[in-house]
This record gives sequence, structure tokens and C-alpha cells, in this order.
Amino acid sequence: MSWTTPKRAFIGAATAEGGTKLNAFDNALLKLGIGNVNLVKLSSVIPAHIEWMEKVHDVPIGMLLPTVYAHIESDEPGMTISAALGVGISKNNEGGLIYEYSGYCTKEEAEEMVRKMVEEGFRQRGWELGEFKVASAEITVKDKPAAAIAVVVMFPY
Repeated sequence: MSWTTPKRAFIGAATAEGGTKLNAFDNALLKLGIGNVNLVKLSSVIPAHIEWMEKVHDVPIGMLLPTVYAHIESDEPGMTISAALGVGISKNNEGGLIYEYSGYCTKEEAEEMVRKMVEEGFRQRGWELGEFKVASAEITVKDKPAAAIAVVVMFPY
């Protein structure tokens, strides 16, 4: 198997309910258009000059998709769960970093956490932050298991 440097990326977030926590997670992936692929979990570095997509288009069933994701599932009624990804893109788009967070918190708390992580990651590298993107989702569990997920999916084309 050979890997190539990604050329395009998609950032998004979704929530869903399901009959089980795993089904809720799967349903959230389906909402994002990536429920019929194999996610390959990545760490957190974005290549230079990546192009950002508005949505996922026509991905073949079973494709291996490099993905950074944060997720949380719960079946405890009344609990609020959130997932967020923060993306920092360096000045002049020379590369960037992605940080993920999920927990029993609000969407705003998760967003603040990933913003702080991106800022620290850039400081540690001596990079200048040119742009910050965030994707987050929040859901309060009712009578069915629920999931929140935030993703950055990278494409070689």
C-alpha cells in the first residue's frame, strides 16, 4: 500500500441517535457522508497548501480515508456530550495542526479547549497562526443512545 500527501480536506461535525452507542456513532458518520468508508485515524499535522472542501462527494464504498476525529457516545439520559476539532493553518498555508476534544460538556467548552490546544501547538513550534477553523457538535441524550463527532477527512485527490 502506498500513501500520498493529501491535497484536499473536509472539516465537519454531526450528532445522531441510535439503538446502541455504536449505531449512534455510525449514524453520525452517515450524516457526514463518511459512513460507508474505512476511517484510518491520523495524528494532527496538515500538509502545506491543502484545499478545503465544503462537503464530501462520491466516496467509493470501503475506501480507506485518512481522518482525524473526536467522538463521544452516551446512553445516560440528560447528559450533554460534545466533540470538537480545532484546525490551525499557518500563515501562508505552509502547513497546520489539528487538535481534538470530546467530553461531557457544551459545544462552546469543547471549542474553547481545542482553540487553546491549537494556540499552544503553534507556540511550541514557533509557527504563526494564520487561520483557525473549528467543527463541533453537541447533543443531550434523551431516550436513545447518542453520539457527537467532529472530523477532518483528508483526500489524495
